Amino acid sequence: MDARTVLTTWLDETNPDRRGKQGRLLQGTSTERYAEHVTNWLDFIEDTVHIGAWRAQPSHVVTWLDMKGGKVRTRALRVSAVGAFYAYAIQFGHAVATPVHPKMGTGAWNAPRTERLAPGQMELIRWAADRLEGKTPERDRLLMYLMLAGLRSRQIIELTVQDLAFEQHRLVATVWQKGGGTRPLAFPDEVRAAVKAYLPVRTHRPPQSFEDRGPLLVSRVSSRGGQGGNRLDSNTTPRTILHATVLVALACPDPDAPELPPGIKPDMVALSPSPFGELERA
Repeated sequence: MDARTVLTTWLDETNPDRRGKQGRLLQGTSTERYAEHVTNWLDFIEDTVHIGAWRAQPSHVVTWLDMKGGKVRTRALRVSAVGAFYAYAIQFGHAVATPVHPKMGTGAWNAPRTERLAPGQMELIRWAADRLEGKTPERDRLLMYLMLAGLRSRQIIELTVQDLAFEQHRLVATVWQKGGGTRPLAFPDEVRAAVKAYLPVRTHRPPQSFEDRGPLLVSRVSSRGGQGGNRLDSNTTPRTILHATVLVALACPDPDAPELPPGIKPDMVALSPSPFGELERA
């Protein structure tokens, strides 16, 4: 039975098994509140992630909770509603397991995390980066490629157009280093191609032209050429674009796609084995 039909059956007024947190019978406005939270969860897992409620993983629940935001009490209510829904579905054979842990609503739940992602997970993020949409897909894809190549957020944001040089068949960039100083790095072909795809959009000039100056990644593209917008925020923007990429990855139709851990941060991606190969000192 599909999840929305199960939800309707569960919350039907004539259903004696209409129970919520800790098996208590739903009364008063509880039914409406549970319906609201579970419907919102189903909208996310079915319409945004496109995998269906019975295939959901804990990472999906954490992503949904983080997207919704709100105070701890509101988060706990969402966890309570969705957890009770899965408990009912398991009881009557509609689901085999629940992706919800009760402590997800309190902040005390620590999902299994890895300091580094596995190669298959990095390939999945690359797959998702290639499918980013929006107003600046070339820029967002390049940001993700630089992250996948091993650059951390500030290193990516600090890059300027004049830091780049195409040398024969490779791209070399002067990259900022934590603690001060810079070093020249040669990028893999995939990153070079992403830069060549982005520069004409950003500068309205051929990729080999470096007359333009300023940050490589900017907040918008000028319709008149030249620098468009301002330097990106090194904290907010990489996290936002990574979050959008993870959402695309979660919607991967491949049933064998690896599960991504919740709460992936830019540094976790940058420190993981690159799907492009390692950067080389030029």
